Amino acid sequence: MTAIRHFGPTATLPDGQRNPLTHAVRAGDFVFVSGLMSKSADGQIVTGSIAAQTANVMQRLTAMLAEADCSLEDVVKVTAWLTDREDFVAFNETYASFFTGAMPARSAVRCDLLLPGARLELEAIAYKPLAA
Repeated sequence: MTAIRHFGPTATLPDGQRNPLTHAVRAGDFVFVSGLMSKSADGQIVTGSIAAQTANVMQRLTAMLAEADCSLEDVVKVTAWLTDREDFVAFNETYASFFTGAMPARSAVRCDLLLPGARLELEAIAYKPLAA
């Protein structure tokens, strides 16, 4: 088995150009998931409430983790960027609804995001030892 493996579809920007990143990378026992925004399968921003965008991002995160043989239970660290501090409470409610056990460590920051319409970007680190 290769020590480093890349997962996920080819990343694209809303204008269809290739986004120079890999969605998820397994390096040994760790999986690093790139910042995910609320997007459709064709790379378009899915607008709407912060709850809707958070649900979309968490569903995308779940799918990326599954490709690397992980789940949300394996997530140890999350970083979230929100464009509006008023979204924090609704973000927290939706985010928390995706976890059943202990929550991962997390940082959340208010900032501008690069793609118009995106209200949230989220990245994660998971830990799941490879089978020996």
